[in-house]
Amino acid sequence: MIGNSVNYDKEYKENQSIWGTAKLDDSLKRYLKLLDGKNVLDLGIGEGNNSISLSNLGFNVTGIDSSKKALDICKSNSNNIKLINDDIRNYKIAKDEFNLILSRYALHFLHKDEVLTIVNEIKENLSVNGLVYIAVFSTSDPGNSRLYSNPNYEYVSNNIFHDKVNNTYMSYFSQPEILGLFSGFETILISEEYSLDLGHDAPHYHGVIKYIGRKI
Repeated sequence: MIGNSVNYDKEYKENQSIWGTAKLDDSLKRYLKLLDGKNVLDLGIGEGNNSISLSNLGFNVTGIDSSKKALDICKSNSNNIKLINDDIRNYKIAKDEFNLILSRYALHFLHKDEVLTIVNEIKENLSVNGLVYIAVFSTSDPGNSRLYSNPNYEYVSNNIFHDKVNNTYMSYFSQPEILGLFSGFETILISEEYSLDLGHDAPHYHGVIKYIGRKI
């Protein structure tokens, strides 16, 4: 593995949520009718912001996350999700088991080489006609320019930054990069937006790319 996973457990005070109220993304909700089955894998499930809603809709959800605290919060809000405490870089996806694989605001906390490995794992093992939903920070995110002047970070290449203190990585993506990662998939949605984040810390903005593709 390249570097460490982000240690979110140290961000929690007792069991206080840091990601806000669970709510199914409208971008994903709009296309659920395209699914052939009910099995969902959430890579980087955190507190279950999307997956709790999916579970309440009758989907069978498996969630992977390296933060035990986040998983404890998720479990306290839903007993119907299979939760696995693991680094998403280690997790091997069962072939043809999942009709939907999502990773929302998790992959940009990795080096792009590891993102490529995870995406290839998704592409190989997602069921035929299954959907993938990815949300990542875009190159228009304010952090992409701000990190250049942060002494704790060093620029690697291709909008990748290394956190020298924690030995973690931060990656920012363009739409062509995301489409390239999922070459061979049918693009259902690709969008880029500049959105206000009220879920944690002081209100701040992010540049975000959302992608939904179908394995054909």
